[in-house]
Amino acid sequence: MKRLKRIFFPKWVAWFVLLVIVPVFLVLEYEAFYGKEQYPLMGAVFGFILVLTVAMAFLVSYGKVPYMLIEG
Repeated sequence: MKRLKRIFFPKWVAWFVLLVIVPVFLVLEYEAFYGKEQYPLMGAVFGFILVLTVAMAFLVSYGKVPYMLIEG
């Protein structure tokens, strides 16, 4: 019987992703809702995607969801 080895990101990756994505999220949401040409639907969609990206980074970094399974 083969075992699956679960591989996770290091914990610092989650905080680095958060550090990068939060400023992008803030600028994007400001421009989508208060900018010269307003696109609230686009802001909501991209905001949702960025929030999911941060959530997945934390789940993979803190050992809840593996990003890779190695047979062996």
